Order: sequence, then C-alpha cells, then structure tokens
Amino acid sequence: MATETTSSLVIWMTTLTIGMCAIILSAASGAPQTYMAVTALISLAIAGIAINEQRALEDQTAAKSLISASTARYMGLVWAWGALALTITYLFILPRWHEWPTFAVGFAIVAVLCLFFAATLNNDAEKGKDDETMLRLGRYLTIAQLIGTGAAFFGLLIDPDKQFLNVKKLDWAAVNVFFFGAIALAAISAHALFYARKT
Repeated sequence: MATETTSSLVIWMTTLTIGMCAIILSAASGAPQTYMAVTALISLAIAGIAINEQRALEDQTAAKSLISASTARYMGLVWAWGALALTITYLFILPRWHEWPTFAVGFAIVAVLCLFFAATLNNDAEKGKDDETMLRLGRYLTIAQLIGTGAAFFGLLIDPDKQFLNVKKLDWAAVNVFFFGAIALAAISAHALFYARKT
C-alpha cells in the first residue's frame, strides 16, 4: 500500500513538472494551437494514468478503500494541474485575466480536499477495513463531479463567448484548461463509478 502511494506521488511530481514546463513553453510561443494541444495532452494523460492504475488495483483485487484513494488522488492531480496552469499562464506569461485568481484558488482548495479524502481512505486500507460511510460519500461526490464536469464540458462547447484559440479573449487559455480538465475528471469519475457498480 505504501508502495502504491509512493508511486502515485512520483507520478504526481513528474506530471506536474513536465506539465508546467510544457505550459510555459506553449504559452510563451504565442501559438494558441500549441497551448491547446499541450493542455489536452497533459489532462488526458493524467486521466489515462488514473484509469490504468485503477484497473491494475482491480486486477489485484485490492481493497475498495485503496482503489477509491487512488481515484481521489488523481482527481486531486487534475485540480492541482488546473490551478498551477492558470497561475503560471496568467501570472507570468499572458496578459492578466482578472478572474484567474478565483479559479486557481478554488481549484487548489478542491485538490487539497481530494488529497485529504485519499489519505483518509488510504489509512482505512492500511488498517484492513473499508469504511462504508466514506466509500458512499466518495461515490456521491464522484457522481456530483461527473455531472458538474459534464455540464461544464457542454457549456463550454455551446457558449459562443468561450473561444479556445481567439487570443483577443483574455480567458482563451483558461477555457482550454477548463475544457480538457473537465474531460479528464469526467473520464476518471465515470470509470470509478463503473467499477463501483461492478462490485
């Protein structure tokens, strides 16, 4: 169990480091297409790694708490990635979009909550027990996140004011972070719920 946690932390640090370097280079290049591609690649890579780890734990018939902890950690990684991407993009590179601090702080808070939830579930797994109340709470939160991210995904698609590549709109970079982050969170949530239904 400790090995799984350590492995996840290594993936966390590696992903965030590579992601931040890529964001800096793509934002500084002045090519919105590159920024969009990098944002999509990092977000979807996190989702792919999360689902792969969940399946590996399922194949090992790991405790439900351990699988749920893994899911929460990777959800937290997506939120942390979003917070850092917005901060680096608008604090250091692109012209200031006045709403970015609100979203960055909000994302960071959710990331910390996900980590706390993951740590609690991990402690349960180490004690060899599954707290059904915590697992049920995690399921409800995952359902809420799936609904919320789905709504954000479709909202960004149909809102004519939200444009992914129009640099005249100060929030164009944030729209990319929101959109692909929503896809990643929706994918992680949907897979977690599918596993929960199977078991």
